Amino acid sequence: MRRPHLAGIVLGLAVLAGTVEIALAQEADESGEGAPKPEKPAESNTLKVLASYALVGVGFVVIGASVAKTFSSSLSYPQAKLMLVNLLRTNPYQAEMVSKKMQGTFCEAIAAALKIGGMAGTQDPVMIAQATLPSYDASGQAVVSKWGTVLMKAKLAVTAAVVGAALAISDKRVLPVIIAVLAVAGFVRLFLFKNELESNVLRARAEVLPEVNNAIASGRFVTPQPMRPGMPG
Repeated sequence: MRRPHLAGIVLGLAVLAGTVEIALAQEADESGEGAPKPEKPAESNTLKVLASYALVGVGFVVIGASVAKTFSSSLSYPQAKLMLVNLLRTNPYQAEMVSKKMQGTFCEAIAAALKIGGMAGTQDPVMIAQATLPSYDASGQAVVSKWGTVLMKAKLAVTAAVVGAALAISDKRVLPVIIAVLAVAGFVRLFLFKNELESNVLRARAEVLPEVNNAIASGRFVTPQPMRPGMPG
């Protein structure tokens, strides 16, 4: 399901929930016989309730969609590092394939370094490092910047959710506050993920990138991949 559709569904449910709450409150007020009826909620109060649900709903959807992307790879850095190092020493071409699939992680930078280093056409370690290092740094920075943009959007979304929660508190509504708390928790997850990603990119630069250079220098990886015997030309 596309994000705009999901956002529309959540927003519709939020508006429906707010309308039901208002209707139930009005029915409870009118059911008391002989008791003085309190003043009916003003139209501005109704709009405030709907606005609170809309703000927290949209904020929650935007942050939730971004948080879901952080689970694209279930491997921690130590696990991913161990796997890539083993593959680079045994089957560098498979290491490249695996790295390309792990989008949004330091593995993207490893894949870029493998590609450029394999095209260097040399087995000189110095020349290879001069090719792989800039490629790794550029790709790694691009990955971090991408998550920086996601975090900026999440800041706007969590601000909307907090404003919606404030409106709900002033009207003594509980559900929007709960949704806003979940949105804040999601924002914290995104913030920590970005910081961890920056650390992983720096660590892999020192711990995994040398294995890329060794694989290329030993002649075990070149780009394009050499033809195997018996393969059609």
